[in-house]
Amino acid sequence: MAGLLQSCALFRPSPVKSNRTNNSPFFDNIAISLNPKGPKSDQTQDRNAGSIGSIEDRSEGTYLNDLQGIEYIPPVVFRYAVLLDIEVEKLTNKKLIEYVHQWWAVPYRIGGNSKEGIDCSAFVQGLTNEAFGVSLPRTSREQADYCKEISRQDLKEGDLVFFAAGRSISHVGMYISNNKFVHASTSMGVVISDLDEAYWSRRFVKAGRLL
Repeated sequence: MAGLLQSCALFRPSPVKSNRTNNSPFFDNIAISLNPKGPKSDQTQDRNAGSIGSIEDRSEGTYLNDLQGIEYIPPVVFRYAVLLDIEVEKLTNKKLIEYVHQWWAVPYRIGGNSKEGIDCSAFVQGLTNEAFGVSLPRTSREQADYCKEISRQDLKEGDLVFFAAGRSISHVGMYISNNKFVHASTSMGVVISDLDEAYWSRRFVKAGRLL
Protein backbone atom coordinates (compact mmCIF):
# COMPACT_ATOMS: atom_id res chain seq x y z
CA MET A 1 0.00 0.00 0.00
CA ALA A 2 2.91 2.34 0.70
CA GLY A 3 4.01 2.04 -2.91
CA LEU A 4 0.54 2.96 -4.16
CA LEU A 5 0.42 6.00 -1.94
CA GLN A 6 3.50 7.25 -3.73
CA SER A 7 2.31 6.37 -7.23
CA CYS A 8 0.08 9.35 -7.96
CA ALA A 9 0.58 11.92 -5.24
CA LEU A 10 0.32 14.93 -7.51
CA PHE A 11 -2.78 16.81 -6.46
CA ARG A 12 -4.32 19.67 -8.39
CA PRO A 13 -7.01 21.64 -6.53
CA SER A 14 -10.23 22.20 -8.43
CA PRO A 15 -12.23 25.28 -7.33
CA VAL A 16 -15.34 24.25 -9.24
CA LYS A 17 -16.85 20.80 -9.26
CA SER A 18 -18.55 19.93 -12.51
CA ASN A 19 -20.98 17.17 -13.38
CA ARG A 20 -19.11 15.67 -16.31
CA THR A 21 -21.70 12.97 -16.87
CA ASN A 22 -24.70 15.23 -17.32
CA ASN A 23 -23.03 18.20 -18.98
CA SER A 24 -21.10 16.71 -21.87
CA PRO A 25 -19.73 19.26 -24.36
CA PHE A 26 -20.51 16.84 -27.17
CA PHE A 27 -23.60 16.07 -29.19
CA ASP A 28 -24.55 12.44 -28.65
CA ASN A 29 -26.65 10.16 -30.82
CA ILE A 30 -25.84 12.00 -34.03
CA ALA A 31 -26.24 10.08 -37.29
CA ILE A 32 -24.70 11.57 -40.41
CA SER A 33 -26.05 10.41 -43.75
CA LEU A 34 -24.58 11.82 -46.94
CA ASN A 35 -26.18 10.94 -50.25
CA PRO A 36 -24.47 13.05 -52.95
CA LYS A 37 -25.60 10.87 -55.87
CA GLY A 38 -29.29 10.74 -55.13
CA PRO A 39 -31.45 7.83 -53.86
CA LYS A 40 -29.77 4.49 -53.39
CA SER A 41 -31.00 1.02 -52.66
CA ASP A 42 -32.35 0.00 -49.27
CA GLN A 43 -29.31 -2.27 -48.90
CA THR A 44 -26.92 0.67 -49.14
CA GLN A 45 -28.98 2.74 -46.72
CA ASP A 46 -29.07 -0.11 -44.21
CA ARG A 47 -25.30 -0.45 -44.46
CA ASN A 48 -24.87 3.25 -43.74
CA ALA A 49 -27.12 3.12 -40.70
CA GLY A 50 -25.33 0.10 -39.29
CA SER A 51 -21.85 1.49 -39.82
CA ILE A 52 -22.18 4.64 -37.78
CA GLY A 53 -23.47 3.32 -34.50
CA SER A 54 -20.48 1.82 -32.72
CA ILE A 55 -16.75 1.41 -33.09
CA GLU A 56 -17.12 -2.06 -31.62
CA ASP A 57 -18.32 -3.16 -35.07
CA ARG A 58 -14.78 -2.79 -36.42
CA SER A 59 -11.98 -5.11 -35.35
CA GLU A 60 -8.93 -3.66 -37.09
CA GLY A 61 -6.71 -1.10 -35.37
CA THR A 62 -6.59 0.94 -38.57
CA TYR A 63 -10.30 0.68 -39.19
CA LEU A 64 -10.68 4.35 -40.19
CA ASN A 65 -8.53 3.71 -43.24
CA ASP A 66 -11.11 1.25 -44.57
CA LEU A 67 -14.15 3.49 -44.23
CA GLN A 68 -15.70 4.77 -47.45
CA GLY A 69 -16.40 8.27 -46.25
CA ILE A 70 -16.63 10.56 -43.26
CA GLU A 71 -20.30 9.64 -42.81
CA TYR A 72 -19.24 6.19 -41.64
CA ILE A 73 -17.06 7.42 -38.79
CA PRO A 74 -18.72 6.87 -35.37
CA PRO A 75 -19.54 10.01 -33.33
CA VAL A 76 -17.26 8.87 -30.48
CA VAL A 77 -14.24 9.21 -32.78
CA PHE A 78 -15.19 12.81 -33.58
CA ARG A 79 -15.23 13.51 -29.83
CA TYR A 80 -11.59 12.70 -29.45
CA ALA A 81 -10.60 14.40 -32.69
CA VAL A 82 -12.10 17.59 -31.21
CA LEU A 83 -10.41 17.08 -27.83
CA LEU A 84 -7.04 16.47 -29.48
CA ASP A 85 -7.55 19.16 -32.13
CA ILE A 86 -6.47 16.85 -34.94
CA GLU A 87 -7.98 15.47 -38.13
CA VAL A 88 -10.32 12.59 -37.39
CA GLU A 89 -8.51 10.43 -39.96
CA LYS A 90 -5.42 10.42 -37.72
CA LEU A 91 -7.22 8.52 -34.95
CA THR A 92 -6.42 4.98 -36.06
CA ASN A 93 -5.91 3.12 -32.76
CA LYS A 94 -9.35 1.70 -32.07
CA LYS A 95 -8.41 0.03 -28.79
CA LEU A 96 -6.91 3.22 -27.36
CA ILE A 97 -10.01 5.27 -28.22
CA GLU A 98 -12.34 2.63 -26.79
CA TYR A 99 -10.41 2.31 -23.54
CA VAL A 100 -10.24 6.06 -22.94
CA HIS A 101 -13.93 6.40 -23.76
CA GLN A 102 -14.89 3.62 -21.33
CA TRP A 103 -12.92 5.22 -18.50
CA TRP A 104 -13.62 8.87 -19.30
CA ALA A 105 -14.35 10.94 -16.16
CA VAL A 106 -13.99 7.97 -13.80
CA PRO A 107 -12.98 9.70 -10.54
CA TYR A 108 -9.48 9.57 -9.11
CA ARG A 109 -8.85 7.40 -6.09
CA ILE A 110 -5.38 6.66 -4.81
CA GLY A 111 -4.73 2.94 -4.98
CA GLY A 112 -7.93 2.45 -6.99
CA ASN A 113 -8.25 0.27 -10.08
CA SER A 114 -11.99 0.12 -10.79
CA LYS A 115 -14.77 2.29 -12.23
CA GLU A 116 -15.47 3.43 -8.67
CA GLY A 117 -12.10 5.19 -8.68
CA ILE A 118 -8.67 4.76 -10.25
CA ASP A 119 -5.25 6.29 -9.83
CA CYS A 120 -2.88 7.45 -12.57
CA SER A 121 -0.57 4.46 -12.71
CA ALA A 122 -3.40 1.91 -12.67
CA PHE A 123 -5.12 3.72 -15.54
CA VAL A 124 -1.93 3.84 -17.61
CA GLN A 125 -1.20 0.21 -16.77
CA GLY A 126 -4.60 -0.89 -18.10
CA LEU A 127 -4.47 1.37 -21.16
CA THR A 128 -0.98 0.19 -22.11
CA ASN A 129 -1.99 -3.44 -21.81
CA GLU A 130 -5.21 -3.00 -23.78
CA ALA A 131 -3.97 -0.73 -26.56
CA PHE A 132 -0.40 -1.99 -27.00
CA GLY A 133 -0.24 -5.40 -25.35
CA VAL A 134 2.49 -4.35 -22.90
CA SER A 135 2.37 -5.24 -19.20
CA LEU A 136 3.66 -2.40 -17.02
CA PRO A 137 4.61 -2.37 -13.33
CA ARG A 138 2.05 -0.90 -10.93
CA THR A 139 3.48 2.43 -9.73
CA SER A 140 4.46 5.53 -11.68
CA ARG A 141 8.07 5.32 -10.45
CA GLU A 142 8.36 1.69 -11.56
CA GLN A 143 6.80 2.58 -14.91
CA ALA A 144 9.35 5.36 -15.36
CA ASP A 145 12.17 2.90 -14.75
CA TYR A 146 10.63 0.42 -17.16
CA CYS A 147 10.53 2.85 -20.10
CA LYS A 148 13.37 4.04 -22.28
CA GLU A 149 13.78 7.78 -21.74
CA ILE A 150 13.23 9.91 -24.85
CA SER A 151 13.17 13.61 -25.67
CA ARG A 152 9.87 15.41 -25.29
CA GLN A 153 10.24 16.51 -28.92
CA ASP A 154 10.18 12.83 -29.98
CA LEU A 155 6.89 11.97 -28.28
CA LYS A 156 4.46 9.84 -30.24
CA GLU A 157 1.25 7.94 -29.50
CA GLY A 158 1.74 5.40 -26.71
CA ASP A 159 4.71 7.08 -25.04
CA LEU A 160 4.42 7.86 -21.34
CA VAL A 161 4.90 11.23 -19.68
CA PHE A 162 5.98 11.60 -16.05
CA PHE A 163 5.53 14.42 -13.56
CA ALA A 164 6.62 15.29 -10.04
CA ALA A 165 5.45 17.69 -7.36
CA GLY A 166 8.73 17.31 -5.46
CA ARG A 167 11.95 15.48 -6.17
CA SER A 168 10.52 12.13 -7.24
CA ILE A 169 8.06 11.05 -9.91
CA SER A 170 4.50 10.96 -8.63
CA HIS A 171 2.24 11.11 -11.70
CA VAL A 172 2.03 9.45 -15.13
CA GLY A 173 -0.04 9.79 -18.28
CA MET A 174 -0.02 8.47 -21.84
CA TYR A 175 0.78 10.75 -24.77
CA ILE A 176 -1.73 10.59 -27.62
CA SER A 177 -1.11 13.34 -30.17
CA ASN A 178 -0.72 17.08 -30.73
CA ASN A 179 0.87 17.70 -27.31
CA LYS A 180 -2.07 16.04 -25.53
CA PHE A 181 -1.94 13.22 -23.00
CA VAL A 182 -4.60 11.18 -21.19
CA HIS A 183 -4.34 10.49 -17.47
CA ALA A 184 -6.26 10.07 -14.23
CA SER A 185 -6.28 13.58 -12.80
CA THR A 186 -6.80 14.01 -9.07
CA SER A 187 -9.25 16.86 -9.65
CA MET A 188 -11.15 15.75 -12.76
CA GLY A 189 -10.70 11.99 -13.02
CA VAL A 190 -9.73 10.47 -16.36
CA VAL A 191 -9.24 13.38 -18.73
CA ILE A 192 -7.11 14.68 -21.60
CA SER A 193 -4.70 17.52 -20.81
CA ASP A 194 -2.10 19.57 -22.68
CA LEU A 195 1.60 19.35 -21.84
CA ASP A 196 1.92 23.11 -22.32
CA GLU A 197 -0.59 23.90 -19.59
CA ALA A 198 1.33 25.80 -16.92
CA TYR A 199 0.51 23.27 -14.20
CA TRP A 200 1.85 20.30 -16.14
CA SER A 201 4.70 22.12 -17.85
CA ARG A 202 6.20 23.08 -14.48
CA ARG A 203 5.99 19.52 -13.16
CA PHE A 204 7.10 17.62 -16.26
CA VAL A 205 10.07 15.34 -15.51
CA LYS A 206 10.60 13.11 -18.52
CA ALA A 207 9.06 11.09 -21.34
CA GLY A 208 9.45 7.36 -21.79
CA ARG A 209 8.93 4.85 -24.59
CA LEU A 210 7.56 1.37 -23.99
CA LEU A 211 10.10 -1.38 -24.45
